[in-house]
Amino acid sequence: MKQSTTTYTKRVNARRAGVAAGIPKELLKITVHKNGDVVRFGWIECAAPVKVAKAMTTLAPKAKAKPVPASAQQDAQNGVKRPKTGGVCAAVWAWLDANPGATVGSAKEVAPSKGWNSNNVACEFYAWRKFNGITGRAKPS
Repeated sequence: MKQSTTTYTKRVNARRAGVAAGIPKELLKITVHKNGDVVRFGWIECAAPVKVAKAMTTLAPKAKAKPVPASAQQDAQNGVKRPKTGGVCAAVWAWLDANPGATVGSAKEVAPSKGWNSNNVACEFYAWRKFNGITGRAKPS
């Protein structure tokens, strides 16, 4: 009967060392050595096969993805998603849809009257332009 003279910090390391010493897994018993708050593990060769309790690591069944209703789906173009309806960003986009020739300056001028943050309006303006595939500068009229 073989026994380890060294101890290991993890149970799996002790088991690995026992198997490396030539002991079959079925005949390997892991020992626990406690010294105050320190816990170490060793191994012993047993004459009869050791019953190993299975860990309770059962996986929960995967939740099926629920289909998203058509009303909640967002349009996506050119790598940009259109904001969901009902928010401030959607209101800015609605204004930009109604005023397609607007510049960032004209959009920022409208912001205080609508109660919008002018910096957010600028961000939404450029996202709206990218969504619609508008590049470059607007031609002066």
